[in-house]
Amino acid sequence: MEDTARLFEAHRGLLRSIAYRMLGSLADAEDIVQETWLRLSRAGLAAVGNPRSWLVTVASRLCLDRLKSARAQREEYVGVWLPEPYPAEDHGGAKRGEIDESVSIALMLVLEKLSPQERAGFLLHEVFGFSFDEIARVLEKTPPACRKLVSRARARVRAGRPRFKASREDHETLLSRFLEACRAGEMAPLLELLHPAAEFHSDGGGKAITAPKVLDDPALIAKFFVRIARETRPSGGFRETKAAFFNGAPGLLIYQGGRPITALALEIAEGKIIRIFAHRNPDKLRLFS
Repeated sequence: MEDTARLFEAHRGLLRSIAYRMLGSLADAEDIVQETWLRLSRAGLAAVGNPRSWLVTVASRLCLDRLKSARAQREEYVGVWLPEPYPAEDHGGAKRGEIDESVSIALMLVLEKLSPQERAGFLLHEVFGFSFDEIARVLEKTPPACRKLVSRARARVRAGRPRFKASREDHETLLSRFLEACRAGEMAPLLELLHPAAEFHSDGGGKAITAPKVLDDPALIAKFFVRIARETRPSGGFRETKAAFFNGAPGLLIYQGGRPITALALEIAEGKIIRIFAHRNPDKLRLFS
């Protein structure tokens, strides 16, 4: 049993990385990892053949099953849904502190539009480098069918999310300027930072005050943050903050009375902020407490 546990621990990070990208929830990802461990412990090493392939297959199929119920829950979710913030540790690819687009919030939202099998095939091949033969075993399809499925998913991802190159320094600079503009509570500095196609996605889950829908007009977005700054100024709005690194890029945590109330992330295009993501659902801020 000790050998089984040691082998599983060597693959835990990979399984969590796959499960999070499939489900957009760390809590669900941890459930998948735990269930995979239980199945391995019941089966025993002698029965699994190639451990890495067996573990990834089991975890991926569990994720596919979980996605069915997750999608139904998304439809009942109050307001805008965002994937749970994913901390810097164990992104399964990029080194700590480096930009990792494979786990960006923008990409995660595009993945939500794929079918479960497209999502699994795309992630296993494009992010984790699995062959079509390996993916075929996971999805119980032929390798040529998996190749077509991944190709279709890749095209949909590219259409849904044009790639914008931005460095860590770009993110940190714009986050700093955005924070200062919010603290000033003035329209002009905020508008100067926003891309003409800017969007604001704010997830409160019905448990925190947010914009009720995605805002897609720079003027409306600026007005929203100006209003928040002015309303919260007596209690120190935008004053208690901390830099963070989650979902593959620098972000910003906003606190109130020592408690995190917002995790803020940006997507950058052409030197401007094209998307602002604000996590305000307290259930999704648990790892920052």
